[in-house]
Amino acid sequence: MIKNPLATCGVSCPTDCRAYKIDCQGCIELAGKVSWAVFYGLEHCPIYTSARDKGFSSCAQCGSAPCQVWLDTRNPEASDEEFAADIANRLANLKGG
Repeated sequence: MIKNPLATCGVSCPTDCRAYKIDCQGCIELAGKVSWAVFYGLEHCPIYTSARDKGFSSCAQCGSAPCQVWLDTRNPEASDEEFAADIANRLANLKGG
């Protein structure tokens, strides 16, 4: 079972992530080394890396979410409405509900 079901960016791994338990065991469990990072030519999630580089365990501690890194890692298949809903959901998760 995942120790922390909430990813650094506020994604609830078990409920919000299609890759969870298929390609990914969770952002925190993998220390940001998620499978989709290769699409950006990276080894680790840019959001995870950004938060850790600032000394934060999540974007909630930063206070700048959604930042440019979030915008730059938008799912290209998501509509504007889907992306806005995803951002709202992640922000709600980071606030604790």
